[in-house]
Amino acid sequence: VDFATDGVFLCGLAHYPKDIAESIAQARAAAARAATVLSQPEIEAEGKVAAVDASRCSGCGDCAEICAYKAIELDPILRVAVVNEGTCKGCGACTATCRAAAIDLKGFRNDQILQAVDAM
Repeated sequence: VDFATDGVFLCGLAHYPKDIAESIAQARAAAARAATVLSQPEIEAEGKVAAVDASRCSGCGDCAEICAYKAIELDPILRVAVVNEGTCKGCGACTATCRAAAIDLKGFRNDQILQAVDAM
């Protein structure tokens, strides 16, 4: 029922071929899991998410292509990458891919990491 992306649940034929009774059972399970998430007063994004420096972003789209969670889109007007913090898992694939060094993980910028290394 759970999917790799938080808040996304699969059931029925979207999961694998099955009969109607099993599809209904999975649909109920998916609805129960969704209700658990939606019943919370607030949903907080994880701290480790990507952040884009719009002044450095060239709008090439490499980060959006590499993102396994589809958490990055290109703004059609500004032509820069925009991160959906709700779906970003902070894996760092976009950071490693960005040739302009326009994306960092919050709290893990290069200068912050180098300062931590120097302090050791």
